[in-house]
Amino acid sequence: MFARTRGANRTHGYDCLQLLFTRTTWTIDSLHDDILRTGMMKRYVTIWSLLLLTTVVLSTLTRPEIAQAKKLKVYSLPKTIAAGQMGIIVFQNPDPEHPKSQSKCTAERLIAWVKSDIPILRIEQNGKQVWMPLGSYQSVGDSCIATFMAPVTLEEGKATLFLVNGSDPSIPYYFNVQKKVETKLTTVEGGTIKPLTNFKIVGDGFVPEGIVDEKKAREELEANIGLSKLTPAQQWTAVNHRIMKDWDKLSEGNFLYLEQNGKTWRSFVESCGLSPAGMTLEFAAPPDIQPGLITLTLGIRMNNAEIAKTNPITATVTP
Repeated sequence: MFARTRGANRTHGYDCLQLLFTRTTWTIDSLHDDILRTGMMKRYVTIWSLLLLTTVVLSTLTRPEIAQAKKLKVYSLPKTIAAGQMGIIVFQNPDPEHPKSQSKCTAERLIAWVKSDIPILRIEQNGKQVWMPLGSYQSVGDSCIATFMAPVTLEEGKATLFLVNGSDPSIPYYFNVQKKVETKLTTVEGGTIKPLTNFKIVGDGFVPEGIVDEKKAREELEANIGLSKLTPAQQWTAVNHRIMKDWDKLSEGNFLYLEQNGKTWRSFVESCGLSPAGMTLEFAAPPDIQPGLITLTLGIRMNNAEIAKTNPITATVTP
């Protein structure tokens, strides 16, 4: 009995040792697996971080605007403007080392934010926002001057403007929207006009230009009356008369009245731009204006009707 008990105890002790060894082995294996998993995780995190850093560096090299984008300051903005009217904005130059300029007579609304080489605008009012491009644009040293159009959807009252550089908006700037369109002429560049030559007027509060296909008009005139065979004076008269038929069908635009000695001419816009003195519009002078003083008045067309005229200014016609 005693012997059987001793044998049983030895067997039970052996079993306990075997169980202890098995559990110890399992614990060591589990610890080893944990170490391996931890090491793999560290390696994974390290590789992922390196890939992310490489992506950022490459993006910065290939798209420098990401690194250089910054919130820009607006130096000047119209205090009041009518919906659909053009205004002038002066702001901090985002890239003084690379001068940029463009001339545009139109300003189409953007569907949403878009990548652009020059800043764009986000205009907000009554919980709604509109994205707008800049029109004519010119960088001058540390500043930029540009035109923009107040969205036609704006209502009378206060509106907020953000100048967006890359994806970074500026602090908010405010302006008032009014119903009445106010526009003005200030001068003729150079002060003089010469028959059959282009000249520029300077002013503020113009509207975007409607699109008139001058090339098509000239082709029609060439086919119908042999435009190229006419004298320069006859060509001006024929083209002006033909284009004015289309011009009067446009919903918006600027056109110039020239008056001298009881006679009136009307001229369409050739191009738009900017100068340090304000917005510019370029016109071709009529062939039969005479040396001396001439009066100029700008007409503003919106919603298929002439809605405003500027006060007249005078210039000198030279031979």
